[in-house]
Amino acid sequence: MTTLPADRLLELVPADGVIGLGEPTHGSANAFAAKMELVLELARRGKLSALAFEESYALGLQVDRALRGDGDLDAAWARATSVWRTPVIREGLGALRDLNRSLPPDRRIAFLGIDIKKPSLAAQGLLDRGHDEPPLHELAGGSDPLGPARANLTRLCRRLATGPEPSTGALARQLLRWIEAYREAPELPDLHLRDPFMAATLLEQRPTDGLTAVWAHNEHVAINPDFFGEPAMGQVLADELGGDYAAVGILCGEGMCRAVDPSTGEDDYRSVPLPAVLPGSTEAALAARNDSFVLTTEFSHPGPRRFLGWRIDSSAQVTERGDIDIARPASDFTAIAYLPGSVADTAWVPAR
Repeated sequence: MTTLPADRLLELVPADGVIGLGEPTHGSANAFAAKMELVLELARRGKLSALAFEESYALGLQVDRALRGDGDLDAAWARATSVWRTPVIREGLGALRDLNRSLPPDRRIAFLGIDIKKPSLAAQGLLDRGHDEPPLHELAGGSDPLGPARANLTRLCRRLATGPEPSTGALARQLLRWIEAYREAPELPDLHLRDPFMAATLLEQRPTDGLTAVWAHNEHVAINPDFFGEPAMGQVLADELGGDYAAVGILCGEGMCRAVDPSTGEDDYRSVPLPAVLPGSTEAALAARNDSFVLTTEFSHPGPRRFLGWRIDSSAQVTERGDIDIARPASDFTAIAYLPGSVADTAWVPAR
């Protein structure tokens, strides 16, 4: 049985619902493969309308053109966030593109970027649509507009956000949300406003005539009311959609993942060992069950679970895990898939 059984997952939400697909780290190849296998299976069955990704809205437009039209997928994905530039994901997107080519244009599966990052791409997108304004040129060129230039950028984006062209409005909203999250309140944690804004972007863009799968970290899809001071994306989606949203977490045992290891003093990605699974943790309880997939109506556990992203310090000791273990219950998820271990992913190198 696949780690993410399509039949059981389809029972969790209606045909036009949203399923959040989490992952235990941002570099576990086997977790990526399980998610991509499910996405492709849902697509082959004709159930999937959109794949929403923890990636910038502006980049998502380029990927969507490649998946549903004649855009260059390799060129688009070469600009994706580094954690997603892996062979497993790139090959899966290629398979999704090939499947789309067999479908009528109005039934092809969309790609949605829902993140607020990469403001330079959003600015360039507005320039490409004819909005030839100095602060957009400044931001698209990699500079950070300050003082009056930022005020002008904000005014411009507020005007464009309510305009008649949907993608122009969405690009303007991405920039407004980036400014609010990272420039107007720089003292707040990096994740403070990002999750509510990702949820808002998804709700604005998702199709309503089929299933949307959301690809993101466990702690973004989790139904958690307090994630760095604001609700997690999954909490916002659950509040807005009710039973039309299901959060599926993926936890794993020990092993390796692709990550940046601060203990090396370098910023490059490498294979990094995961911190040990602690006795009494949700991972330990799932391993004891010997069950690869559980509904949390049948599995109750208070936590903690590990919170592992794209940075993992290999020198972290069991007694120094304040930034690793998150004291949250299994009920943050509608269902949990469990992988006995983690296999480190590798970097995808685009063809020249």
